[in-house]
Amino acid sequence: MAEKDLRAAKRYATALFATATRQGNLATIEADITAIAELLESNASFRQVWETPLIPAGRKRELVGKVLSGSIDALTLAFVLLLVDKRREDILVAVRFELRNLADNSRHLVRAEATFATPPTEAEQAALIQSLQKRTGSHVDLTVSVDASIIGGIVVRMQDTILDGSVRGTLERLREQLLTEA
Repeated sequence: MAEKDLRAAKRYATALFATATRQGNLATIEADITAIAELLESNASFRQVWETPLIPAGRKRELVGKVLSGSIDALTLAFVLLLVDKRREDILVAVRFELRNLADNSRHLVRAEATFATPPTEAEQAALIQSLQKRTGSHVDLTVSVDASIIGGIVVRMQDTILDGSVRGTLERLREQLLTEA
């Protein structure tokens, strides 16, 4: 996605976030935007109508309104129809991402992904969450995966940070160090 589209997505998401927060229905709006994005992924017919620039905005507004009306909040519907009117349908996924970030920040929530070499115990997960919460000063929503290729240890991805405590990562850093010294 182009830089100008990302900036536009941030502006739209910020406006939607502010309005949803004022109305006290942020969680509902988040769920609606996620549901629409999932509908776009799972329903080829809806995705085709949504993405095609050949359908005039008025007709597309009517079709999208007919499909979504009654199943989402009025604010979400108005927002989606605004995207259609402005011919900005292509930024919906980026708006979803930005809206989630804004909501997470307002809740002091950090989403983290931890990759272990072997399945972690409940105690290991709890200790990691506690350590990350102490480090960030925020609540942590941890998603865990297992990848034997890291050999041992753990790799944590959190916002723009990667904490690589894996054996593979340590070996790669050692290799780089030895190559630069040689």
